[in-house]
Amino acid sequence: MKKLSRREFLRGTFAGAATVALYATGCSAPDVPEATTAPDNNPDESTSNDIKNDGAKKDEYTIAETFKWDAEYDVVVLGMGFAGMNAAISAANEGASVVIVEKMPESQAGGNSKVCGQMFAYAHGDKQAALDYYRSLAAGRELPEAMLDTLTTGVSGTWEMLRDNFFNGDDSDFHDLSDPSTWGILAKMSPEYPEFDGSNKVALCSTHTGVSDGFLYQTVKNAVIERKSNIDVWYESPALELVQDPASKMILGVKVKRGDNEILVRALGGVVVATGGFEDNKDMVQQYLGIINYAPIGGLYNTGDGIKMCQDVGADLWHMSCYEGGFGLGGLTYNVPDGMNAINIAVLAQNELNTGGVILVGDDGQRFINESETPRHGHVYENGLWENPKFPNKIWWIYDQTQSDLIDKAGSFNDDYKNTILKATSIKELAEKTGCDADKLTQTIEDYNYFADNGRDMRHDREKEYMRAFDGKAYYAVPMKSEILNTQGGPKRNENAQILDTTGNPIPHLYSAGEMGGITACMYQGGTNVAECFIFGNIAGTNAAAGKKDVIENYIPKTKVESTPKHLGEDTDLNGSKETEVELSNNEYVGTAQGMDGEVTVKVTIADDKTIDKVDIIKANETPGIGSKAIEQLPDKFVGLSTPEEIDAIDSVSGATVTSKAIREAVKSALSQIN
Repeated sequence: MKKLSRREFLRGTFAGAATVALYATGCSAPDVPEATTAPDNNPDESTSNDIKNDGAKKDEYTIAETFKWDAEYDVVVLGMGFAGMNAAISAANEGASVVIVEKMPESQAGGNSKVCGQMFAYAHGDKQAALDYYRSLAAGRELPEAMLDTLTTGVSGTWEMLRDNFFNGDDSDFHDLSDPSTWGILAKMSPEYPEFDGSNKVALCSTHTGVSDGFLYQTVKNAVIERKSNIDVWYESPALELVQDPASKMILGVKVKRGDNEILVRALGGVVVATGGFEDNKDMVQQYLGIINYAPIGGLYNTGDGIKMCQDVGADLWHMSCYEGGFGLGGLTYNVPDGMNAINIAVLAQNELNTGGVILVGDDGQRFINESETPRHGHVYENGLWENPKFPNKIWWIYDQTQSDLIDKAGSFNDDYKNTILKATSIKELAEKTGCDADKLTQTIEDYNYFADNGRDMRHDREKEYMRAFDGKAYYAVPMKSEILNTQGGPKRNENAQILDTTGNPIPHLYSAGEMGGITACMYQGGTNVAECFIFGNIAGTNAAAGKKDVIENYIPKTKVESTPKHLGEDTDLNGSKETEVELSNNEYVGTAQGMDGEVTVKVTIADDKTIDKVDIIKANETPGIGSKAIEQLPDKFVGLSTPEEIDAIDSVSGATVTSKAIREAVKSALSQIN
């Protein structure tokens, strides 16, 4: 190992301190060159060898040069869904060199983009209608106006953007799904909230007649392939962490696991994080959504990796409790094994699976939802809003013999889960088999029967035409799970697709797009996430490509300084740690007592006749507006008194009993010192 002189050691200490934040998260420390030294005052002694071609001193360097980079691109994109691919395409269109880093093999890449309905939200060119509609969806949640403006400008022209970029300007590929005679149940989401202003223009649309077939995903992927001269793709290469300059907070690159190696990839212009949500991370779902018993509807690999990486470099988060769910029977699925997709039941419909002698109950046997209501991406109606329901830890789908016969006749129960059906001849027996409280389950079914017979559900407002009292012949129970389509939360972004830190400032050269930190804060219009992927993917890619022109400042060595810090006990505001010093004259005495928040100290002046002439409050840390009332009102009441009994007879100030008592006791303490 090279031995360092003291001067060299101090230089290296500065450079190491400047990069410590990078290495603390796992990046191995490269050899650090010596820091820049002050220029010689004699210009005549400089030689041509001391100057680089660009005019800088040859020993000047930036923090980026303290890393041994294994690859270098203008833009690094994390994730190969709609958002990531659009970011890469936009950057490539600006002439940037791009690499898309995708953690899954090609057959499993794409996240929700590959398996979603391939549909998008579109406002038919009406920006104001889109703005009115999306502001209503936010339901009073505060959203930056610039973000709303960017989203709604994009949504008002989603089709034109797709048409011109991917369909050669051909309008024949466009389909508005609002007509139920043509599109059936899909029309219920076009628009999803017809009661809102602007809904006459907002629609769910598609580029073809198929659904959930990966068509749009493959179309965009082909556009990436067409730009292979500017775009590389790395499959099975998970990003591990972002590389950040701890001084400027600029993102310099990414550490990636490529094959068996961990490599550093330089991003000259920026990194675009488009890694999706966290619906496949059970710990995060439990922490942020409070759900432990669920199955994902979409992709199986959105584990919040990008969210964690952005948090590590100081990103703020938003919308972490917002998510989208299922489309029928309370947003529930069968009890599918972990790691498998949910199976939607009674999708956007009322049928034998969610009407009649059917209820949904939780752990203790009580209902928790309107079973027949069509959820809007998992949201159910309550108190004027459509929000995600609160799901019990255990969920049972319960129905009677008549309903079982209807289900069997329709053949609508999934064959793979018929072995999960429990049958009982009584409610008590069913409670024993499910673990529900027998009394509560009995009461729940009796209440439901009463609601059905009287045509009004006084618990969950289920429509009377969808209720029928249980027949009492037999009872069936099926274990269920809630469904999660995708989460919306993640790093907070601005209208430029920049990720913001906890102070609201952009983290330089860090961008995001897609479901990771989407704009949805409450209610959701179908197809918005897809539109958002294209809108913010384009913005992120364009801005990251422009970032390669940004200049990184050279290091400037810092001067060593001497410190004389105070130590424990030398400077503290803790009550009782310092004695109150009071200057006393003849006939003046100090007394203390315990108040609401620390000691109360008074100075009592005694008159010639041995009575109290004056009381001054020297120290009190009582609550303003409460204890302070006693401090203001009591001192004058002690004038003329001379005995403890007289002092105790002074009434406490209303609302300040503890402080009043402390002042009385402090005054008595002072009097006790008189000889």
